[in-house]
Amino acid sequence: MKVIDLSAWQTDVDWQAIVDAGIEGVILKLGERDTLDEMFVEHVNNAVAHSLKYGVYYYAHACTEDEAVREADTVAAWLKEYLRGETPELGIWYDAESTRMTAGDVTETCMTFLNRLTDYGHQYEGIYASWNWLSKDGAHYIDVDALPDYVPLWVAQYNSHDDLSGEYPGRVRIWQYSDHFSDELPYDADEYYEE
Repeated sequence: MKVIDLSAWQTDVDWQAIVDAGIEGVILKLGERDTLDEMFVEHVNNAVAHSLKYGVYYYAHACTEDEAVREADTVAAWLKEYLRGETPELGIWYDAESTRMTAGDVTETCMTFLNRLTDYGHQYEGIYASWNWLSKDGAHYIDVDALPDYVPLWVAQYNSHDDLSGEYPGRVRIWQYSDHFSDELPYDADEYYEE
């Protein structure tokens, strides 16, 4: 399924052009730290109005497990306020690529965030990072082998194919393959692998 991801950087979105291009879903930035993304409410309302499936991502800054818990608490509160506490169909994604996180155990920080959201009753949470962060052939800041098998991955690798699925069969749910879907739709382009 074709998917794009959007944040406050994208303000004048042509939603009908998205639908006409065959895009079926969007992953929307929910926020970072304690700041809701300025375009989140507008983006989610437009996604619903155009019958697009959607998920959300949170841009992480946590360096410790305590900070990851606070981030998850913030996300859970926003989901309760803006989405009636429901888990979006395309999931909740923890964008772990803040350079601050390389100082600590990134894998444990990610799992702490995901586990805390599970405590709130959410059942579809995953991790977003670049191929370099996830692959054994890259910097490998996140140890995929140490993650439970049920944790899905959203990998950014601007390439003609998704290499991480070869390393971890069945683990990659979304592959971000470009930062430019088309000239008319200059958004991050993703392939969502349906189960």
